Amino acid sequence: MNKIIASVFCLVLFSGVAGAQSFAPGTKAAANAQQQVAPSADLNKKAVVESKESKAAEDNGEVLVNSVEKRFGDPVTEEKKYDNTYGKVAHFRVVDGKVVFSDVRNILVYYEDYKVERGMDGIVRCSMRIYVLNDLKERINSLGIKLKWPDISTNVQMSRVNPGVRTYMDVMLLGEGCLSMDKTPTIEVNRCRVKGMSEDKCADAIRWFKKNQ
Repeated sequence: MNKIIASVFCLVLFSGVAGAQSFAPGTKAAANAQQQVAPSADLNKKAVVESKESKAAEDNGEVLVNSVEKRFGDPVTEEKKYDNTYGKVAHFRVVDGKVVFSDVRNILVYYEDYKVERGMDGIVRCSMRIYVLNDLKERINSLGIKLKWPDISTNVQMSRVNPGVRTYMDVMLLGEGCLSMDKTPTIEVNRCRVKGMSEDKCADAIRWFKKNQ
């Protein structure tokens, strides 16, 4: 399987919603999330989502709630805490001034802690922490993707990525391409295996998130 994905999403982070357990429509948590979302006059500008499935002129967004963070390769413990029945991302649309929630499950890919420098040898180096947030209900048994920016790329290989967990790996790259990594990468999916899903459906669930600063 070799599939190319070039979708862009935005994350809106609220550290104050760590106690929320469910964002299903009609739940108390959804109402709390709406209170977080509705008061911001700038939200429609900050949480715009460009989706390959929908180009409708409606404002969209996602709120990332509390999730377990784990470095890839570290021992797996306390499997029960990885239950992702309700999901870690609340997907919403702002329609006529009202927040409408939907139950969408994705595999989210993004990076943090990006740093770039040119060494005394003249070589440009950049480092970052690449995250894969599995917001499905099942574990990702095996994942292989390639992130391709205009002049640089990197491979991400992970296995046993638990649901509801932000699994990360630290990466260092070399070259002038480090200077253009503010652009959205194309995601080339080479392998995506989840119980109960075809590889194509699994690949379709992968999305790149560009976090708001």
